[in-house]
Formats: sequence, C-alpha cells, structure tokens
Amino acid sequence: MANKMILDLKGLVSPMDLLKCNACLTAMAPGDILEVILADAEVADNLTTILLRSNDEILYRQHTRDSICIGIRKGPRQYDEFPLQL
Repeated sequence: MANKMILDLKGLVSPMDLLKCNACLTAMAPGDILEVILADAEVADNLTTILLRSNDEILYRQHTRDSICIGIRKGPRQYDEFPLQL
C-alpha cells in the first residue's frame, strides 16, 4: 500500500521549496504519494515543469484561494503525458 505525505511549503522562498520537495521525493518509495502545498504560482509552475521532465507522475494540481496543491506519485510513471507521435 502506498504511503501519503503532505508537504506544506507555503512561506518558504525559492529555491528552498523546490529543494525540500526534491529531498522528500528522493526519500520516498516508488508508488508513494506526495501532496505539495505552495503559495506561489510561479514556484508551482516551475515544479510542474520539473516533474514533467522526471520519472514522477503528477496526479492533480488544484488551486484554492490562498494556495496551490500538487499531487505527485513517486515514479516510475504509470502513463506518459506526451505520447510519441509518428
């Protein structure tokens, strides 16, 4: 069974928030879920870009009034966002 962890990074400045997220993902087992809570939309966009290039899978990205929540499944991916087009 996959573990779920919540990482609240609101209030941290960049790049510390991205480094903490990376450290947390590195320590997790494949299939585990990490929910990252961010306050800055630009940091959320940067994290999304990094994750799309990684082996981890973005499950959701939700916006609330004061935060952005990104759900991440530790890789390997179970789907490919950009299937090859021949």
